[in-house]
Amino acid sequence: MTDPRGINEAHNLENEDDKAYLLTLIGLAALRNPDMRKNIKGIADGLGRMHIAARLQSKATYDASVAEAKADGALPDNYDITYEEMREAFDEGDFKIELDNNALISLEFQMLDHTIPLLHKRGWHLLRAPEGSGGFITSDRPFYLMWEDPAMRDGPLAPGLAMTGTDIYFPVSPTLAVVGAFNVGNTVEDASEETVAVCNSTMPDGADRQVYSPDHKFKYARTREEEPRTGNQLISDKRFLRKWPRCRGVK
Repeated sequence: MTDPRGINEAHNLENEDDKAYLLTLIGLAALRNPDMRKNIKGIADGLGRMHIAARLQSKATYDASVAEAKADGALPDNYDITYEEMREAFDEGDFKIELDNNALISLEFQMLDHTIPLLHKRGWHLLRAPEGSGGFITSDRPFYLMWEDPAMRDGPLAPGLAMTGTDIYFPVSPTLAVVGAFNVGNTVEDASEETVAVCNSTMPDGADRQVYSPDHKFKYARTREEEPRTGNQLISDKRFLRKWPRCRGVK
């Protein structure tokens, strides 16, 4: 579980360096996951195909781009694929555009540069779990973006990081969690057991494969009106299993 030491010891967000560290961590959690990487690769594939199409507008355009790439060292001197061969492969879709790990990581950090300012525009509400509550749990997808209005959460419109009316939930440690929203200040709340339980339901709801907790003593509930359930009930809770293609347990 992520544990920015300064915040965990101070139990507040008053130190700007600690807050900046936490927001960077939240940004990385938002970007570095299988779904986001799949999206990045999809965008790169689309842009790559557009780039190739532009180079294949004519034989002269293609030959000029090959010569330029060879001069820049992007293509070897013995590259000999003709315009006709490339045009045929492109028209048939007989090729793949792949990013190596270095390129993927570079794109993730470029996206992080755009993500961090958006996180700093939000106010952050720090939740402190009461003793004996079982604390906050986390998952392999701890970044959880949701609509502030519960009625919109099951609707067709997905929340966006820059969109107002959205909340970010992120567990910091077993005793701390944060909620980020626009048009609010930085605040601290000694959360009730009911609040902790409702927060905990976001982790299995957004998890890819696993939920993490020191033990099964934590509580979770989808709403405040619901009687909180204990962690050992989660693995058989059909409301969450319905989302998961394979059985995913509490670790």
